[in-house]
Amino acid sequence: MLSPYRTTEKFSAELQQLLAIEVEDHHLLATVASLAEQYGNCVYKEMLQLMVGKHFGADLSESYWLQAIRHCQEIYKPEFAVRGFRPALMDYLRHVAGELSDPRIIEADYLQNISRSSVTDGLTGLYNQTYFKNILADTIVNQRRNGDQNFALILLDLDHFKQYNDRCGHLAGDEALRLCAELITASLRDGDMAVRYGGEEFSLLLPQIDRHTAFAVAERIRQSVENFPFPHQERLDSGNLTISGGLAVFPGEGETAEEIINAADAELYRAKERRNTIYTNDADRRSRFRRPVKSLVEYASFDGALYRPALSLDISENGMGLGCESLLCEGMTLSVRLTRPYWSQNLHLSAKVRQVRRQDELVYVGLEFDESLHSLEELLARQKPSHADSHC
Repeated sequence: MLSPYRTTEKFSAELQQLLAIEVEDHHLLATVASLAEQYGNCVYKEMLQLMVGKHFGADLSESYWLQAIRHCQEIYKPEFAVRGFRPALMDYLRHVAGELSDPRIIEADYLQNISRSSVTDGLTGLYNQTYFKNILADTIVNQRRNGDQNFALILLDLDHFKQYNDRCGHLAGDEALRLCAELITASLRDGDMAVRYGGEEFSLLLPQIDRHTAFAVAERIRQSVENFPFPHQERLDSGNLTISGGLAVFPGEGETAEEIINAADAELYRAKERRNTIYTNDADRRSRFRRPVKSLVEYASFDGALYRPALSLDISENGMGLGCESLLCEGMTLSVRLTRPYWSQNLHLSAKVRQVRRQDELVYVGLEFDESLHSLEELLARQKPSHADSHC
């Protein structure tokens, strides 16, 4: 089943094509009738708005459309009726229905430009927030009616974008936003909706999708932004322009547009604490399994570099919190060693720095492992107490 915004967009595009001068009236009428049979009388409403620039209700639009066909058959001889519908429609709406004082049929190319500019962002070409919220509300109504389809909402925000603007200039910032929009669009499926939500924030509406697949889409976007060579990004403290995101799924995390947006925004807020990550409620549940552990850890900025000591503060299957003396940068990849007798086994891990903050006299570093640990319980169960623990 097509999502409601995709449905509207599809038949609206077909209707716009019918406005071309070379399209004969019999083809116009047959196409509109076919689309109305498929999508309902909202097709008549859309068509009249496209043709005469005036908004009528769906039921009234259908009535006017059918009455205009009969009016055309009455005022033209049969051999001319098939080519006289458009002027007959204008005549009916002006002189019979009394709806038009300055009738004109809008040209298709001009109309398409006007329609497109009213729902899209001029810089990125993505849909704008106003249109997105209308579509989100329609999507929820449609999903409630069908009762068997989920959708995911993702909010994305470029990390440290103010710093990028300040150091690289606003023209470079605009170009980065445009390039980011292209990366986002390239990662989407047919039928997904990408939106410039405002400033450096984007949103995605992904119909008929589960959480795991939605997370994969968002993660694909995160990686593409992280790996893209944005102009002058080396001027950032992190040396790399990245993006963070929060994900929520309907109906489990909200039953209204406001609730589902707030749920995704809450996850985005958590993600922004770490930067360059996608956050979802599943990730939140995983974080609850983070165990407080104080033990010796060694880390290096690359293989072959001098290893430095650090104190583990917590650990989970997916990451670790460290206390160290070095001020590391978010986005760095570290080589991490867990060694006996401080740990039950010798492990050599690769991890990415997701969060850095001052914590008392140490620097807190949040790490995300490149590969999840498969023996955390065994590792913790056999771990010998460290000197820090023995004095507690």
